[in-house]
Amino acid sequence: MKRVILIQLFVCLAMVCYAQTYTISAKVANNQDVAVEFAEALLLRNDTVLQSVVTDEQGIFSIEAIQGNYLLLIKQLGDTLYSQKINLVQNIDLGTIKVQQQSKLLQDITVTAQNKLIERRADRLVFYTTNLPSADGGDVLDILKVTPSLMVNLDNISIVGKGSVNVLINDRFLQLSGEELMNFLKSLRASDVQKIEVITTPPAKYEAEGNSGLINIVLKKAAQDTWNGSVFGNYTQSKYATGLGGGSFNYRKKKLSFFVNASYFGGKSYTDDETTILYPDLKWKSDGNYTNYSHYLSAQAGFDVDITDKITIGAQYLGSFSNSPKSTNNHKTILTNISDNSDAGLISTEGSGKSKSNTQSANFHSIFKLDTLGSKINFDFDFITLDAQSNNIFGSTTTGSQTAEIPNNYFSLNNILDRKITNYAAKIDVEQPLKKVNLNYGAKLSFTRTNNDIQVFDMSSGASVNDATQTNQFLYKENTQAVYISASTKFGKDKWEAQLGLRGESTQFEGKSVTMDTVFKKSYFELFPTAYLNYNMNDKNIFYIEYGRRISRPHFSQLNPFRSYSNPYYYFAGNPELKPTITNNVMLGYIFNNIFQAVLFFDKSKDNSGGGISILDKDGYTQVGTRLNYFDNYDLGIGLAYGYKLS
Repeated sequence: MKRVILIQLFVCLAMVCYAQTYTISAKVANNQDVAVEFAEALLLRNDTVLQSVVTDEQGIFSIEAIQGNYLLLIKQLGDTLYSQKINLVQNIDLGTIKVQQQSKLLQDITVTAQNKLIERRADRLVFYTTNLPSADGGDVLDILKVTPSLMVNLDNISIVGKGSVNVLINDRFLQLSGEELMNFLKSLRASDVQKIEVITTPPAKYEAEGNSGLINIVLKKAAQDTWNGSVFGNYTQSKYATGLGGGSFNYRKKKLSFFVNASYFGGKSYTDDETTILYPDLKWKSDGNYTNYSHYLSAQAGFDVDITDKITIGAQYLGSFSNSPKSTNNHKTILTNISDNSDAGLISTEGSGKSKSNTQSANFHSIFKLDTLGSKINFDFDFITLDAQSNNIFGSTTTGSQTAEIPNNYFSLNNILDRKITNYAAKIDVEQPLKKVNLNYGAKLSFTRTNNDIQVFDMSSGASVNDATQTNQFLYKENTQAVYISASTKFGKDKWEAQLGLRGESTQFEGKSVTMDTVFKKSYFELFPTAYLNYNMNDKNIFYIEYGRRISRPHFSQLNPFRSYSNPYYYFAGNPELKPTITNNVMLGYIFNNIFQAVLFFDKSKDNSGGGISILDKDGYTQVGTRLNYFDNYDLGIGLAYGYKLS
């Protein structure tokens, strides 16, 4: 009940803060009673233009504004034809405004403008892509590779100074990661992108989860009364071949717009690795390789409908379906006595498996425009589901060992995984421009449920026998409630821009190991402030500083205390006492002439668990993987970016 009241409170707050709007209308005509077309009507307050409209063919204009004192100007070709002070407390019809037009002869004029390549806003870097050569015939990844502050490799995207990144399309989160994300971005045409927004320190509007930045890919809006479609494909040859193909369709007419796109990826991948572990008496040197044949299909569709001039509703769907019918891995570990460099045994491991994963998400949204000044309320409801299964078999043979803890034998297991995750989330965002400050505030509720079921069968004897000691069912619940507010303003003749924000998040989680019959619960509340300050010295020099506090919550698999074996000498066990990692980020930046950028960043993470640790158990040679809050981390670095256009 409290959660429902929380959303209602913010709706009421938005309505209370929203002042009544009134209309100023009139017809503009010259002394011969001929309508003046294309005259500009401007509404000013404190020498600041708040509204600007153009008269139609009948010389009529209409402006909406909230209650207050204004100055109304009528201009044409740079000349002021009319001015009047207005106290707006009700709808005003000024009737016909008679003006004296000036006769001017317009000569042919050619205007050449150089579009900005980089623009710094209060909380983000905007990279305009319209005129990029890579936007002609390429995909979105081609643009991201040349976007300042981004690093793109074969299977990952990151921001300078950040370990990972989340991707948004038109300010809505894309619920994909890893290979699925990369393949989806390959399916989007570069020519459809208007700009890339790089958000190194996410503002209070966004979740505080993860010390990662955001990339918002803003797509171009289809022109009115048009439709377009495209098909694409590519082929990549490395050790094995892979291919990608698909198509998209966009439609916009009157009050309806919708889109649909789909892509398919298929092929075989290969990786290898080499590791060395030094024990007091033995050296373990391992060489391994992995192959994986996979299919990947993604589909996205959405629509928006303008119910009225002020109300828009819409929905989006994203489906990601991956299937790996066959994967193999082969490892050979050579054991060597350190004392005399003699052979101490060989461990040979072979494995095969198959897996499939389906991720589906749906978003329902509505936008209510409160006035012509930009005040609006956004409602979003999101539903996400993940359904994943895998079946992996491995067999390990140890020969030539003279060590009691490493017996000569054969060991084989079959691991069957069934994982289901669902998430429901509802949020409200309010944008409210005021006289000198722009406000943005809102709230969000999120509910996540996870059922992770692992069945393990011992196949060492040649028969498949259920191993109850390793079978593991783990149930996990996580609920989060958040509220936020931020305010931005410009001052000093618009040379300075500042933004402050504060987000509060309350988290409750419960983990239950059905197999071990154990339950653990925790809850905590954290505040996440953000601050930004930009100084536009002139057209060529911009300085900025930003600060943000973030949280990285443990994944459910990192909390599950059950032992999960991947070979006879390694198992992973989660830590129910694992705490979240809190990170403070500071970044100083400089932009010159919109083409050169330099950033200095500093991050401090408390209670970090890194990628986990491996320790030896009491038997001496069994490695135990787990997570501990065992270190604080400090990162200091610098990033440089320079963009230029080849003639």
